[in-house]
Amino acid sequence: MKILTKVSTLVKPVLVILFLVLPALLTGVSAQASAQETSTSDNKDGSWRFISLADWHSAEKFIMGDRHREHKAAVDEDIATLKWMKQKFGGELMILPGDSNSGHWDTPKFIKKFNAKLSSKLTPRQAILQAGKLCYEGMIDTFEKGGYDTLLMAVGDHEVGDNPWPVGSDVSKYQAEFRESFAKAFNYSSDGTMFKYQQKIGSANSRPIGTKYQDTSYAYLHKNILFVTMDVFHQEDYKTALGEQGTVTGTVVGRHLQWLESVLSQARKISSIKHIFVQSHLPVIYPVRKVSSSGMLIDNGIDNPFWQLMRKYQVDIYFAGEVHANTVTKDPDSALLQVVTRGNFFTNFQTIDISDDKIEMTLYRHYGEKTSDGNYRTAGKLIVDKSKQETIIEASGELALLEPKSRLLHFTFEQDFAEVERPINGLGEKKSSYVVDGKRVERTIANLGSFGSQYDALLHNVEIVLGKYGNAGQFSNDSRMAVFAMGPLQGEHAIAYEISFKTQSSSNQILINTATIWGNTPKEFLNLYLNDGLPTVAISANKMLNVNAKKLNDGQWHTIKVSMPHDNSKLSELIIEVDGKVLETTLTNGDDRIRFNQSMRFTVGGKGYSGKAMKTIPVKNFTGLIDDVSLWSL
Repeated sequence: MKILTKVSTLVKPVLVILFLVLPALLTGVSAQASAQETSTSDNKDGSWRFISLADWHSAEKFIMGDRHREHKAAVDEDIATLKWMKQKFGGELMILPGDSNSGHWDTPKFIKKFNAKLSSKLTPRQAILQAGKLCYEGMIDTFEKGGYDTLLMAVGDHEVGDNPWPVGSDVSKYQAEFRESFAKAFNYSSDGTMFKYQQKIGSANSRPIGTKYQDTSYAYLHKNILFVTMDVFHQEDYKTALGEQGTVTGTVVGRHLQWLESVLSQARKISSIKHIFVQSHLPVIYPVRKVSSSGMLIDNGIDNPFWQLMRKYQVDIYFAGEVHANTVTKDPDSALLQVVTRGNFFTNFQTIDISDDKIEMTLYRHYGEKTSDGNYRTAGKLIVDKSKQETIIEASGELALLEPKSRLLHFTFEQDFAEVERPINGLGEKKSSYVVDGKRVERTIANLGSFGSQYDALLHNVEIVLGKYGNAGQFSNDSRMAVFAMGPLQGEHAIAYEISFKTQSSSNQILINTATIWGNTPKEFLNLYLNDGLPTVAISANKMLNVNAKKLNDGQWHTIKVSMPHDNSKLSELIIEVDGKVLETTLTNGDDRIRFNQSMRFTVGGKGYSGKAMKTIPVKNFTGLIDDVSLWSL
């Protein structure tokens, strides 16, 4: 099958003006003012529609307090939003790629509060089952009242207690109970006797019977689409660690994987199935945009047999959530698309229009305070046209195809903005997000890299002045510059970054900071300091790579580039370039593998959001000029 891709991508710096106005053009038309949307199940041409809502995260309220009294206003707002959505956009069903609630129902803190509410003394096992029943039944009732009674819900990490899953812990021990409470509500009849999705796909069972996933993974045929919902949270037992998250990891193996292949292979023999969609919670292809998320991914990326099967049997779209942001990526060797999207309390959703030879997705983003007001604007489009020999993919806005190996971040300082002029997804959900290392930020610098406006940098007291390449940022001890969205550094994945600067300070200064924003552990980063003019790259509080260079605090412009030669690089393998020349380096306190904490926010010239993690490291904020900061995924 030939594939022709038409992608609306970010422009080069010479077209900066066009880039800066593009987000406004993409989002300027509200759903209220756009072309009339159909709310009927079928159009005259036979097409139909469903809705995608990842990471809704609002169901915890159904557990604590009566939803008809204490949480009535919030529940009524949800119902009103759903009714508006149903009336305006229709949709025969809704897919939800995981994370409806907060989880943590195994913890002593939750159980104590839950027992007080129920006037009982529940064990962790009992608490999980009872909390799940209240949570999911309340959610389903709300969506039904809003007009959506077919919910295809995938298990997310919050449905199984939330990561991590330490060896021997209750959250590891009671994985079966987390799944039981979920499956009984979503996938069984109201009396609990019959699994809802029993129709075989050809000769293949609709679910992996005989595995621990038989109630949470299933295939469902609706009109001309096969939906396959996957539970990808794999555990051997609660005493065996499988990776950095503990006893649970993201993968599909054994009979679970064999079942998936049987379903996909049978589906490809059924001529009435025109498209195959698979949903689970975890993204596969790195990198993805990320907002306030641990950012868990499927093990081994596209090399995982799970992804290889979807490629082999020509799955059209893989839907995922987890990261609370929007990223669409095409598989390098097929037309398979990974669509990772944001839901988060109805702040985003997607409509997907289906005909036999076309898939058309529209991303809507909410602006304002109440989602029931209908103030949604079109934020992205994705069209897959299979009507001819060549499959044509057209993508724009927040659904534009991302090139995985590209310059993700690029700050040129040519113009700064008031934050309200270029709103950043998720930033307004907590007032604390606007505070960077003790300072309130109100302005931004545009990110011209492929990660786009979601990764605009927040600014405080950074003066825009004449620099090396046009404008630059004048930094003082009181300056702040940090990206609110998380990553893109993650795990062992290779990256490179570059920064130009001019300074005369003799302090040990921060140029680039990638430390964690959660906790105070000073490791798992790749930081760049300038110690009395001498460049130093650090991966922890004491493991460093010293660059054998002349002092660079001479009041002249200099450029440093730090590159990992491959995934899973060692500190000693880093390539350090100063003013275009590769320089020799020496280690302090030995060598080690470079591995990034998943919960970091990219910071320029200071501690940023990671003040706690950096408090024991004797480095200060940068003083001088900074220009042309870039970060690449390699």
